[in-house]
Amino acid sequence: MKYSAFLVYLVLLPLLGACMQPPLVIGQTRASIAPEDVVIYYAEKPKCNFETIARLQASGGYYSLDSMLRAMRNDAAMLGASGLYVLQTQQLAIKEYLGTAKAIRCLPV
Repeated sequence: MKYSAFLVYLVLLPLLGACMQPPLVIGQTRASIAPEDVVIYYAEKPKCNFETIARLQASGGYYSLDSMLRAMRNDAAMLGASGLYVLQTQQLAIKEYLGTAKAIRCLPV
């Protein structure tokens, strides 16, 4: 009995560790949009003039970089951002990632 409880604990522990801290809102939010409509700018700077809506921070417990970016993208979508400008990502250990990004909105030309 104790052995199975220990196995359940080991399986659930990484899931409990995934943490998106509340966004630090510094701009005007808008109505939520679909997460798949948020463009991720990972390797390059956005090619538009933009305003920053919020800073996002994810820490530890994500199994992959994609899962961490998906969580950040969901938060950006809830704020009405059209883009996620990734500032930093770091792999701390196998299957443990953290990162910071800006939820942005491209301004009309």
